[in-house]
Amino acid sequence: MRTKISIFVLGVIFLSGCVVLSGCSLYRESLLEMSREDVKNAVAVREAATNFLSTWNINSGFIKGSLGPRIEQFPAQFIVAVDELDDLATKEDPLSDQELGYSLGLRVRTLEALIQSTLETYAADVLDLIPFPLKF
Repeated sequence: MRTKISIFVLGVIFLSGCVVLSGCSLYRESLLEMSREDVKNAVAVREAATNFLSTWNINSGFIKGSLGPRIEQFPAQFIVAVDELDDLATKEDPLSDQELGYSLGLRVRTLEALIQSTLETYAADVLDLIPFPLKF
């Protein structure tokens, strides 16, 4: 009787170990798949950042031309972001991944200020529904 109980207990321990190990295997596979997706996302972000920087000079000219002296009425972070994007867009050397990511962050800053200004000008009532500045 004791032998049957021992065999049963060993069987339960063995099956539990198999379940735990297969769980670890699933975790490893999920982790690897997430990392593969992150690499694919990084490739897409590099391309997007490069594309956006390639068009920045024309966008910067449009922003500065359309705003004129009113650009000084925008928040300081907007003006700094535009200036830094101007510098990054004219950089001759290939940009590092950090610089490419930074350029996308700067672009988000400029868009936030432009959208807020547009809403204030053309749809002031909408601002009651949207919290500005945006907080992440």
